[in-house]
Amino acid sequence: MKTTAPGPPPDIHAAPDELLALARAVRPAWDHDILAAALLAAKNAGWTWDRTLAETVRLMRHPSGSPWDLKRAAASPLARDLPPPGTEKRGAALARQLLDRGGLP
Repeated sequence: MKTTAPGPPPDIHAAPDELLALARAVRPAWDHDILAAALLAAKNAGWTWDRTLAETVRLMRHPSGSPWDLKRAAASPLARDLPPPGTEKRGAALARQLLDRGGLP
């Protein structure tokens, strides 16, 4: 009896343009050029379409998710110390807060 390797059904195709359009509708504040670059980086890093889709949707659903999170993950696929989603927003907010107070105490 011959068995085949498990995988997605043959009628499922990658749809990065449609995913980008969905992200534009769901997260209009995102920089969509960064997301497009992140999707390309994920493809170049060898990510499957399933992984790219799942990670992008997870970030779209996360309140502080960002396309930068996907880009960082794709750039360093073996790293386990990725910052949590939204780190750059918290860092920027802290920088603004420090600037408003005149610097560090």
